[in-house]
Amino acid sequence: MTVVQIADKREKGPVTREKKERAEAPKEVLYDDFPSGEEVARKLIKQYHTHLATAGIVYACRDKAQKRSGVPSPGYVKKLSPELRYAFADKVKGDELPHFLLVIALEVWNGMAPNQRTAVIDHLLTRMVGEEDEKNGQMKWKLRPPEVQEFAEVAERNGKWNPELEHMADSLEGK
Repeated sequence: MTVVQIADKREKGPVTREKKERAEAPKEVLYDDFPSGEEVARKLIKQYHTHLATAGIVYACRDKAQKRSGVPSPGYVKKLSPELRYAFADKVKGDELPHFLLVIALEVWNGMAPNQRTAVIDHLLTRMVGEEDEKNGQMKWKLRPPEVQEFAEVAERNGKWNPELEHMADSLEGK
């Protein structure tokens, strides 16, 4: 009979212990109301997004940006669940419960030019869609993804290889 000793995985060596000691506790993310973003959005809704005139949108900012593939994201939009609609009810005007939460990362926003700030808000508003339910006349709110998602190197090698890229290229001509 052979006896094999199995090391206790719970014992940590000095290197592992040092890493744990050096690791910082996660920093708290701070959220607040975002009236300046709401002001930009109201102008855009009036001019380009009239379908959102009756949508309840809560505008918020956070101090730190979320990262996507290591790149700080300027903001995001979420469709609110029934529970969150109730929780955010005091954040919108009127009797309607809110439908969306639009969040901007101040860490990115503060370094942007005014036209870039407008473009971020415009992008997030464009993701919001409302369709009238034919049965009851109520608006159904949802989020849509951007039309184009592509890597620069694929476009460089293959050009406008699909209709979405062709449309995007046509939209950018003269800009």
